[in-house]
Amino acid sequence: MAEKAKDAEKPESGVLTERARDPGFWKEIWLQVRLVLALIRDPEVPSYLKLLPLAAILYVVFPLDFAPDIYPILGQLDDLTALLVGAKVFVEMAPPEIVARHQLRLSEEAHRGKEAGGESGDDAALENAIVIDAEHEIIEKKAGETE
Repeated sequence: MAEKAKDAEKPESGVLTERARDPGFWKEIWLQVRLVLALIRDPEVPSYLKLLPLAAILYVVFPLDFAPDIYPILGQLDDLTALLVGAKVFVEMAPPEIVARHQLRLSEEAHRGKEAGGESGDDAALENAIVIDAEHEIIEKKAGETE
């Protein structure tokens, strides 16, 4: 509840910059990029769908835009929008079972990376660790016990 109150007090731009600083945001973007690349490589995805990400990249590279890059922020924003929309439409139009299969594989790879001590594996291990703080002493053995 307190977090919602804090977010309500912040201006909208503050919330957006805070979200962009969140490492989970960038991991999510990277996961989507990897998903699009995996779907492009998959032979089960129809070839005509694979033209969507290519068309978005061509729009960014092509010198004629709706908003030319000479306009600060607006020119780059329309290129970014073209890439995001192209990727989103491509993923949405791809066969759902193929998308689900690749998402599962990518999430398992990310999970294995954390377990193997990847980028944030130590943090995840520490969050889930059970710490037992105890003292020990040697107790004399009872008669008849062997080591």
